[in-house]
Amino acid sequence: MSDHDGGQKTKTINITVYAKDASFSGLDALTVQQGSTPDLRKGVSVSDPYSATPSDFTVTTCDTKTPGQRSVTYSYVDKWGHVTTQDRVINVIAEKPVFKGLQDQTIKQGDHFDPMTGVSATSTNGPVTISYVGEVNTQKAGRYTLTYTATDQNGQQAEQTIVVTVE
Repeated sequence: MSDHDGGQKTKTINITVYAKDASFSGLDALTVQQGSTPDLRKGVSVSDPYSATPSDFTVTTCDTKTPGQRSVTYSYVDKWGHVTTQDRVINVIAEKPVFKGLQDQTIKQGDHFDPMTGVSATSTNGPVTISYVGEVNTQKAGRYTLTYTATDQNGQQAEQTIVVTVE
């Protein structure tokens, strides 16, 4: 550097350039059940090329109350304050309840028939309520249709119809 009188001054400045940011691994798309509380940190790690022991990272929350595709953001701040972020796709799915014990039946006229005997339903979303529509007149020969509905705590429903034949 020189001034208007021709005087010169020199100063050395050291500049350190960091070419690589920290990076995340384990951020493949994740599929979770509706209403679940997934561990979004499980299997995820951060690698910082300038730190042998990178500090912890943060992750935004994920609403799993409604089925659909979500995005969460992972963030890491290195020792110099540089922020690295990466998004991850979270697919929230809702499986319908599954019936057990529902099948067409044939009974004799006058036999006792309980439409709920042996009928159950399960759901990955917790407790299930089962209802049915239809009647079976065991005193009269014929074919009777019963339609069952199973509803889980998240409102997911499954429906199945059976035929009861009275001979």
